[in-house]
Amino acid sequence: MHQENANIREFSQPLSPSEKLRKQIRAVLLVMSALTGVVATTAFFIVDIKAMLAALFGGLSQIVAVFAYGRVSRFEGIPAPKALFAQFLMAEIVKIVVSLALLLAGYIIFGANALWFAGAFVAALAAYLLVLISK
Repeated sequence: MHQENANIREFSQPLSPSEKLRKQIRAVLLVMSALTGVVATTAFFIVDIKAMLAALFGGLSQIVAVFAYGRVSRFEGIPAPKALFAQFLMAEIVKIVVSLALLLAGYIIFGANALWFAGAFVAALAAYLLVLISK
């Protein structure tokens, strides 16, 4: 079989683990932002601006947590497996702490609209699944 204009540039150089992680984080943040926007827009049209702000903060709490994960898990080159595992573990701990702190703060601040807050929070969490399925 003859293939014309085969694009093998993507496969010609292996990506480092850090570059793969950066691409995945960018994709997750993009999908999280889109899903948060959808929930916030829905909240605005169904309830009011307070519900929209609650939804924005709910999604933003996950976006900030994933951004923090990306910052903590950064490394250059290809580190030793033990160091790589320790860095990812620390990044997961930071993500969970940030996420829980913002979740608690959002529940306290947006008590009346906690449903919209939680809806956007869960929608942003669904971004992980959507990105994983699409890859």
